[in-house]
Order: sequence, then structure tokens, then C-alpha cells
Amino acid sequence: MRGRAPEKLLGTFHPVNLDVYLDRRHDKKPEVLGEWDDQPTLMEMTEAALKVLESNDDGFFLMVEGASIDKMEHPLDGPRAVYDTIELDQAVGVAKKWAEGRDDTLIVITADHNHSMSIVGTHDRREEEGREANGVYGDSTYPTYSDEDGDGFPDDPNPDVQLFFGWSNHPDHTDDFQHNDVFLEPALTDENTGEAVDNPERDPDAKLQIGNLPGSQTNCVHTVEDVSVFASGPGAARFNAVLDNTEIFFGMIDALGVDARD
Repeated sequence: MRGRAPEKLLGTFHPVNLDVYLDRRHDKKPEVLGEWDDQPTLMEMTEAALKVLESNDDGFFLMVEGASIDKMEHPLDGPRAVYDTIELDQAVGVAKKWAEGRDDTLIVITADHNHSMSIVGTHDRREEEGREANGVYGDSTYPTYSDEDGDGFPDDPNPDVQLFFGWSNHPDHTDDFQHNDVFLEPALTDENTGEAVDNPERDPDAKLQIGNLPGSQTNCVHTVEDVSVFASGPGAARFNAVLDNTEIFFGMIDALGVDARD
């Protein structure tokens, strides 16, 4: 945003979900983006929102969501989920920079649920392929991601040694444990049986991973572990130890000086 910020701001950048960061800002394939090739980053949208809201003398509440982290974990796409996680982290950095030197800004970071994805080790395809290239414990080595342009994102999502993503629940699907240049669902619904079957186009030469979900599930599902909550600024002390999720609301209301009974 240039010049004086407006009093109100509405941004619409895509008819459905924005493309994920890896497709939107890294790969930039025309066949993926179509005519929507100028979608902003979460950092840019956060900065624009703050410029509008900061003129409110009564204070404000701003919610920023990295929504596609979840959307990419459901179809077992670890690299795309990681790039969007980095994007969310950088958006938090925008908010923290804006709040520097202020004593009136509470920043809270959390998630609405956990997910099936874990980082198990590294996938090293310099000598092996497929499952045999997955290293765990002492056989896991350092990944070879690099960031030569200094933007905070890996220059190449598919280096020789990359993160090995594991999934605690999943449908039947093949997995070569590498980044797919084009997003594809891991499983599809059979029109005749209604059951989930491996998507033959995603990793056609990989070994089948037998699923553990009900037969109709084509994606992995949420899990029930606790999630972390982090906070800084006035009122941050309330976000400590183990909390019921409803306490997040009351902590923010208290910081805003609002009576929750009103």
C-alpha cells in the first residue's frame, strides 16, 4: 500500500482459495496460476491490514491465518505445507516488527488442531530411491536445502537430501517421498465402489503405502494432540502452561480491556 491508508480495505485475489506459497511465489507455473498470477503473500496482507487498523485510536483485533498449512497436510503434501508454515512465520514477524517499542500490543500464535504430519528424518536420494532413501535416527543426515537469495524459503523444495515426512493416518497411496511439481491428490474416490483408491498419476513408480483410515477417506484427518500457544506483549502471562481452548478467548478479551459479560 502506498500513500495514506484507507479507512476500510477489502482484498479479493482469487475466486476460491489462494494458491499455496510454493505454487504462487516459487514455481509460478502459468498452468497452475492461470490469470491469478499476482496473488499477495500473507506478509503483504498482514502489513496492509495493520496500516489500515493502526489509525483506530480505540485499538483493534486482527486475525491472520495460514489456512493452507492444513489444506496441504490433508492430501499428504509435506513440502507445500512447510512453505506455507514459513510464510505464516514471516507474517508473525511482520506483526512483531510493527509492535516493536509499543506497550499496547498482544500477539498470540496458536493452531485450531493438530495434524497427521510428522518430520521423521531425512530422505537422501544420492544413493537410494524410495523408502530405502529414508534415514532415521543415526542414519538421518542434514538436509541440503539452501537459501541463496535470503528470502527465508528454500531455493529448491526438492534437493538431494530433504525432509522425510511421515503420516500417522492416511489412505492407500503411493509415495516416492519427494516434492511433486504439480499438486495432486494422493487418493481418489472409485465411482463404482465409493472407496478411496491410489491416484495413479501422483507417484506412479513408488511403492504402495497401505492405509489405516476407513475405506472412503481420500485424505488424512486431524489428530487430537494438544497444540502450542505462544504470546508476547501485555497479557501474555495468561497464555502459560496447559489451557482449555476457550481460555484463549478470555485472555484476548482481558488484554483488550473488554468485559466478556457484555
